[in-house]
Amino acid sequence: MMRDPWIRRASALLTGGLIGAYIPSQGCFWMLGLLGLLGLRLLLWRPRDFFGKLFRPEIPILAFSLVMGFIYGALAEGALPEPLILDRTEVVGCLQDWNIYEDKAVGIIRIEEGELKGQFYRLSVYPDQRGEISSEWKRVQPGDQLSFQAHLERPKILGTPGGFDQRLYYGVRGLRGTMYAQGDVQLLSAGEPRLSWKIRQSVRNCLLIWDSEETGVLEGILFGDSTQIPDTIQETYKITGVLHVFAASGSNVAFVLGLSWLLLSFLPEKVRTVVTISALILYADLCGGNSPIVRATILGIALLLGRLGRGKTATLRWLFLAALGLFIYNPLVIQDLGFQLSFAAAWGILVLSPITVRMKIISCLPSLIRVPAAATLAAQWATLPILVASFHRLSFIGMIANIFVLFILGSVLEVGLVGVVLSFSAVFSTPLFQVSLWLLQGTNAILKMLAELPYADVWVLNPGPLFWLIWYGGIGIILWGKERALFTLKVKWICYRRNLSVLASKLDEYCPGEYCKVLRRWLVNLSFKPIGKEWDLASWAGILLMLLLLWSPWNGRNYLEVVMIDVGQGDAILILTPKKHAVLIDAGPRSETFDAGERIVLPYLLNRGTRHLEAMLITHEDADHIGGVRAVLKTIPTDRIGVPDVGERLENDEWLQGLPQGLPRQSEILWMLKAGDRVELESEVWLDVLGPSRALEGTRSDPNNNSLVLKVNYLGQSVTLTGDMEQEEMEEIFEAGVNIDTDIFKVPHHGSRFSMYTPWLDGMEPQAVMISVGKNSFGHPSNDVLDYWEERHVPILRTDNQGTIRFLLDSHGIEMITGR
Repeated sequence: MMRDPWIRRASALLTGGLIGAYIPSQGCFWMLGLLGLLGLRLLLWRPRDFFGKLFRPEIPILAFSLVMGFIYGALAEGALPEPLILDRTEVVGCLQDWNIYEDKAVGIIRIEEGELKGQFYRLSVYPDQRGEISSEWKRVQPGDQLSFQAHLERPKILGTPGGFDQRLYYGVRGLRGTMYAQGDVQLLSAGEPRLSWKIRQSVRNCLLIWDSEETGVLEGILFGDSTQIPDTIQETYKITGVLHVFAASGSNVAFVLGLSWLLLSFLPEKVRTVVTISALILYADLCGGNSPIVRATILGIALLLGRLGRGKTATLRWLFLAALGLFIYNPLVIQDLGFQLSFAAAWGILVLSPITVRMKIISCLPSLIRVPAAATLAAQWATLPILVASFHRLSFIGMIANIFVLFILGSVLEVGLVGVVLSFSAVFSTPLFQVSLWLLQGTNAILKMLAELPYADVWVLNPGPLFWLIWYGGIGIILWGKERALFTLKVKWICYRRNLSVLASKLDEYCPGEYCKVLRRWLVNLSFKPIGKEWDLASWAGILLMLLLLWSPWNGRNYLEVVMIDVGQGDAILILTPKKHAVLIDAGPRSETFDAGERIVLPYLLNRGTRHLEAMLITHEDADHIGGVRAVLKTIPTDRIGVPDVGERLENDEWLQGLPQGLPRQSEILWMLKAGDRVELESEVWLDVLGPSRALEGTRSDPNNNSLVLKVNYLGQSVTLTGDMEQEEMEEIFEAGVNIDTDIFKVPHHGSRFSMYTPWLDGMEPQAVMISVGKNSFGHPSNDVLDYWEERHVPILRTDNQGTIRFLLDSHGIEMITGR
């Protein structure tokens, strides 16, 4: 593979781009300096590669490519726009894409006037008060020049590590943000839609006679559009490891190429090739031109041109050149998960399939499925670390499901594509789409059965960089050859022994002291030690010990960490003790379309390496606090579940729907907490329960005024966590005479004006206050609350502005770290 100079050079550029993209901005200068020092060392080590009559430019070219890729990747994120919010702004633009669904209309618009001219935005139109999308919006189509008012938002910088980076997602796709139309639209001039949009609309019109959930899955397979696929079906495909079928990429292009080549067999080869290339380009446009489909289209075109030229196509070279072209066109693509998975899977199929097909478990399979099984295994080998690090899920049933999907969903795709070609006539296309939907129904039933098997998939912790190094290093050794790697190691050891002998002689010459003699004797003995099994065991153990000593995780700061996770309008707070015991307080909101426990809290815990919870404490029953609890408890083993001791309130619908079924009757698991209780976490870490002391009734909001109020204590410092308590509960706790002073104070109820009990607040001298808040219609946080703390010159940290907020408490004080 690396004998091809173009692959080497493209690899160097892409590797530099990856390093530049993922190195924090504050470390880029140091990394650039390190690369410079390595280049200087290379120059001094092999000067003949740089100067002289036998000048060999390959190493300088690779070094230069690596540095240029690093700089290009490091500067890419600077091109992303700054966050921006504009309301009721006048927009004049040209519609690029447009799709009308049952509950909304979505498209892409290019701004034609003003400071934002030339920028692309995602345009969303929602139903009016009558529950309908206005007729004016239904009549527009791509190419039209429009004028309307909109609410414009550009995404904020990612605030929670491991979360979904919408800013990057939009940047990869050439978008700057989102527009929400406000009111009707005025058509300035009509335009002509692209052919690809007309075909998509023709297909959608043909599919109207069937249920939208079924047709949504079919459109996802045909065009990579997952907008209308139900969450339950997506979850089934995710568990079985076949969610990739909804991301149009290499397999789709291969089917289109094969189908087009077969249908055009009556044409001369040159005409057949040109028409097939045109079909591939049209299909890429139908799928929205995402990076995986563009990469696969380039490979398909290269294959056809190679056949036309009667020569062999260097598929692997074209894979790297296609990736390099996409990186040069948009350097942000190097961070795009779809691009990474598509490239890794294609590389695995091309490079690792010849190895996997010779494995005993694969070679004994029937010839019909041997090659597909080998390709599936190769793709999974190549993508496993990326999948685990990104989704924290590992599908054990994926191997079987992917082989099955290759044949069945391949048939769905082929039949459906013929239907797309004939979509100009419902008479011809309807039977084909019906067959595709029948096949899909059977496929969904089988995948659902596989997904319900025990341990079909499991949630996994973030494996960390060491796993990546071992995994891909192991693949590299397999490709290089085990015997060759061992031989190289022995040769390197011989050279190393010689250097040790030279070092020992110089040490004896310049340092004749007693300690130096002992060191010299040890170096001489080591230099004569042959590499073998005995040396391997002792030396590798010594090297491992040195690495552990350098890392020294046990010598790190013994701090208590309190993390307010950015879950939008809701609460989720993680406490990590110095001995890494974990307690979670609330788990964010849950609605019909979004579960913060599954989408935000659980990935964050797994990304932090939290595999066990000492306790899950739930402050009260509001959905923005208890909503994500079930998703977390389903995956993370938890010893105890703590709730406020509020008697019969625990039997209301909100509590019963939020807690795991039957939990209130499991007294050995359920932890009833009330004012005066103490929760011991470690010898120097404990939680004091400040409230409630009893179940309050008849207040402005009984759920809020029965919130669990906690004070975290460590080394004389404290953090007060207040749930959604309002004035009535604040008064009761204040009048009980407990110590309310604290170093960090969580502003109650997301900054609500109903939680402004000034006698309590005046009695504190916090170093900072924090507010967990997101986009809402309640006016949170209240201006009165913000003004109060600003007048007292107390720093205000908000999750909607700063993202996830971390407080590190130790004997030196409190350190605050924000996500953005």
